[in-house]
Amino acid sequence: MKTHYTTIYTSIFPFLLIGILLAACKSNTHTTRRVTDNNENIVIQGRVLVQGTDSVPLGLTTINIKNKWIWKDESQKAYGENKRVFVDKKGYYKITIEKGDTLMAIPNHIIYGRDVSKYTFANLDKSQIIDIKVKKDEAGYQNLINSNEVLKSNIENLIKNVDPEQLVSVRGTIKSKKTNQPLKNMDISSAFNNNVMGIGTYHLTDQFGNFDLKVPKGNLCSIQALSADAIRFTAYNDTIINLYL
Repeated sequence: MKTHYTTIYTSIFPFLLIGILLAACKSNTHTTRRVTDNNENIVIQGRVLVQGTDSVPLGLTTINIKNKWIWKDESQKAYGENKRVFVDKKGYYKITIEKGDTLMAIPNHIIYGRDVSKYTFANLDKSQIIDIKVKKDEAGYQNLINSNEVLKSNIENLIKNVDPEQLVSVRGTIKSKKTNQPLKNMDISSAFNNNVMGIGTYHLTDQFGNFDLKVPKGNLCSIQALSADAIRFTAYNDTIINLYL
């Protein structure tokens, strides 16, 4: 009996060995594919400072992926924001993107102007450090705040209170006061951080009247931001807002 089992073992050993080798090859192919997939992602990092200084731009600065969007209404595609990161209090940022993506650094447009072409980096194909120097638009800033006291106050509060390193949740439901039915496509704005189209970032309520977004702690938000009856508030903590309009 012992000899019989030994003979069977000896006869099937080559096949076992071939099976093990095939499994190993299959495993290696899978591992290589995963590594290749991972290599499609690259990491861009660096620091954003005001030109000629060692100071971080005032307010919020975002690093946006130009060709990657987050939409709140797929059918309308009217408003949205880019996938992005916020520059921290010391000016540092780090973002993972795909090869070929375009990044745009967007500082506060009231203080630093809307022309961000000089802060645009296209067709990035490898991980690298990109340090960015932004220039203050002093004349434009003075013109804006001199003619708008509300804007001046909001900017000063933003500079004083906003914390780009802490994101808070702002969510809720908006319904009609007359019908008690959900209101779809009501705009909710996160102020003073624009998207790559040069306009503010807006989210829309869904068919159930719901909205849900993340904003930097201390950031100004608006409901019906494009209306004369806009409702404005500053989000210091996770916030739930249920409104009848």
